[in-house]
Amino acid sequence: MTCIFCHSITAAQILTETARFKVVFDIDPIQQGHVLILSKEHLMDLRELSELQLLELHNIEKAIITIFEQELLVDGVSVIQNNGAIMDEGTHFHVHLVPRYKGDNFWTHQIVNQKEAALETVKLRIKRLAK
Repeated sequence: MTCIFCHSITAAQILTETARFKVVFDIDPIQQGHVLILSKEHLMDLRELSELQLLELHNIEKAIITIFEQELLVDGVSVIQNNGAIMDEGTHFHVHLVPRYKGDNFWTHQIVNQKEAALETVKLRIKRLAK
């Protein structure tokens, strides 16, 4: 399958770009202003990004969040990273920046999978990260 991020993004769609990323509006936005930060390299997982790429990504996120706060008067921004098999077919690693407003019901339709036993193991492993 052809990756739409590698082959279908036109120059007219690109809001800005850096050495390693492009920023475009989401074609199916959750909220007005919803953008995608696309890695230029066809990577499938956050863990594949180099330290330099991670720093550049973080700086882009910070800059766009500041613009959202100044221009859209948002109450906050949700930063959502898509990795691996959860991504839409024909895409690669990307980050969603979604402008948020109090009462926007963003989480209303989420389905929570209950996995209590596994959650205890996750909790223990995360606690060990700080040591």
